[in-house]
Amino acid sequence: MNRRVKHPMWLGALAAVALGACKEDLVAPGEGTCPAFCPPEQVALVDSVLSGAIASDSVFDGYVLPWEAGGLHLLTHAGGATPTSRGVVKVLAFGERLLVTAGDTTTGPIVATDSFSVRATVLSRGGTGLELHVHRLPVTLDSTVSFETLDDSFADSTRVGMLAIPDSVVEGDTVIVRLDATGFPTFEADGRVVTLGLAVTSPGDGFVSLGALEGGAALQLIRYVQFDSAGTTVPRLEGRLPLFDTYATPPLPAPPADVLRIGGAPSARTLLRFAIPPRIVDSSRVVRATLVLVPAGPIQGVPGDSLRLIAQGLTTDVGAKSPLLGVHQDTIPTLLVTIPTGSTDTIRLDVTSLVLRWGLNPDRPRAVMVRAFPEGNSVAQALVGSTASATGQPTLHLTFVPPLTLGNR
Repeated sequence: MNRRVKHPMWLGALAAVALGACKEDLVAPGEGTCPAFCPPEQVALVDSVLSGAIASDSVFDGYVLPWEAGGLHLLTHAGGATPTSRGVVKVLAFGERLLVTAGDTTTGPIVATDSFSVRATVLSRGGTGLELHVHRLPVTLDSTVSFETLDDSFADSTRVGMLAIPDSVVEGDTVIVRLDATGFPTFEADGRVVTLGLAVTSPGDGFVSLGALEGGAALQLIRYVQFDSAGTTVPRLEGRLPLFDTYATPPLPAPPADVLRIGGAPSARTLLRFAIPPRIVDSSRVVRATLVLVPAGPIQGVPGDSLRLIAQGLTTDVGAKSPLLGVHQDTIPTLLVTIPTGSTDTIRLDVTSLVLRWGLNPDRPRAVMVRAFPEGNSVAQALVGSTASATGQPTLHLTFVPPLTLGNR
């Protein structure tokens, strides 16, 4: 037998009073009538530039040497007669014999070498009226060659080929320079090894970056030969990739003591250590954090080139060899800032995710490494003010919600 329980009317009224005693106005948060549980103050959003948030800074260089770079960066300045960057490519030795048939072990001798060609992939370029010059260099050169030691090797007498690069050439295009075999009179005596010198000239400032071994788009030297195939002389070609490739630039002057360097060749990184008040980084809700760097001069490089910078956190702070926190591939575009050469605009880097990590993990080093991305992709570099600078100190721009005080005051 089911029984229906009837609640007295005063019990319903009591419930209504209780509910009415503790409620928040959903239209105006923070103004509810429940002082024991609701914040007594409005949620505040603080926007502040912390000039003293960066406690120290350091510059380290040599992370990506020219022979480790993903491209061969050939530069020239107005006047063009003397390039300001020279490429050196030493290819693997060519053979004396070739296979008669693919998949067979029978070989035939090479009777004669007709010509060569250089095939290179253009990674980027800037300027107009560019000419790519190819020189014959001594096979004794190695990857540590300096700009000054190449002066004699880049004479008119050593030039074996030249190509006018059309202004229509874009990233990913292939350029081909034809070379006469007579340009390499010591080819056989050198063990069929070839070392090439590359330079670019232009009526004004200009540059071209060609593919390199490290970037997976290395220059290739093609040899066109006459080949004895079972008693019949036939034309054949064979290609060789570099044993090494590199480029050389004049040494850059050391920056002033109150200036930090980022990028360039060899690449440099700047390490910044932070001292943010614990009330902000540990207890507040950081909405946005921006590292602000003030250029000490225009971004250095060839007009038309650019410098991309990224700020990364550290897993451990051991100075120059500090391992960097990984960055998810999908988030890289949002963290990068691209700066054209010649720019003097203030540089702003998003470090929000790093500051949030510091709050979640107090043991994480509160430091940031600013570097070019990818390193060695350009010779462009930024010179920015350090903590010792009188007018261009780096700062941290923070937008955050300070901690709320709950309960009665």
